[in-house]
Amino acid sequence: MKYVQVLGIVTIAMIIFSFVMVLVVPHYLIHSIIVMVFSYGLLGFLSRSFHFPYFSAYMLACALVVINILFSHFIFGIPLLFEPDIALFSFVNAGAIVLASVFIFRKIEARRSYS
Repeated sequence: MKYVQVLGIVTIAMIIFSFVMVLVVPHYLIHSIIVMVFSYGLLGFLSRSFHFPYFSAYMLACALVVINILFSHFIFGIPLLFEPDIALFSFVNAGAIVLASVFIFRKIEARRSYS
């Protein structure tokens, strides 16, 4: 149940942050990179305390990528399901960002607990 809650929190935060960032950064590529780093970094931050944090974060990132691809395909009509290079790019970037954020936030927690 907590996995679904984390996905919901990240999805809502991604939507709100994306609307706010449209007003601040009008350039599409920079906007997309900032929103992606924010949302998958938040996903890594929220899943750092799970029992298997790296596996959980990676699986949640894959689920979020699939949700984003299905949303763009069926709501906006962007045929991302049939573009394997875009899908691979999304999975690789999401996985790298979320695993790096889990690693960084766990190191910060470990350093705080030793102090």
